Amino acid sequence: MKWSVNLLPLGLLAAFATASPVAKRQLDLYQLQISCPANKNVDGRFLSMKNSTLGLFEGDDVSPVQVYPTNSEKEGCSELHTYPIGIIDHSIGLVGEPSLLTLVDMINPNTVDPGDGNVAMWDTFRMADGKVSNNIDGQWLAFPGSGDSWQVKWSDGSDAITADFMVVDVLAKSAGKGRYNGA
Repeated sequence: MKWSVNLLPLGLLAAFATASPVAKRQLDLYQLQISCPANKNVDGRFLSMKNSTLGLFEGDDVSPVQVYPTNSEKEGCSELHTYPIGIIDHSIGLVGEPSLLTLVDMINPNTVDPGDGNVAMWDTFRMADGKVSNNIDGQWLAFPGSGDSWQVKWSDGSDAITADFMVVDVLAKSAGKGRYNGA
């Protein structure tokens, strides 16, 4: 009989612990906005996605990409994952020849094989003073596409670029809070 009295507090503790609400982690969400005062067709527009490429696109089927930063294994860097969160991990990244990298959506970035002579980076973003940059020296460039679309790329400046382009900044603008559904 004595042992049942001793177990009573333990049973109550277990009941309260399982009935407690689980704290959900809140994510700081951002939309990525282009700053280019020299070109009013580009300045102030938000990055969106079309066919896994991030850029500036028009149409009813595009909306601004939302990302949330997580710490990278590379010191001082972040990974920028897309929101909402699904079963498959999506992260924005840079892919292409080392001198000119295209901003893309990567599915399971740890498994991406960029191919011979190309690189894939998703864990080298830096966010400071409201701007997004990369861990390697360089700058963001926007290249005109069809209609009023623009592709956004990272250039390290090592190759001469003869195509039309605009030097831009990518700004991280708060998009509120999101809910983390994972364990």
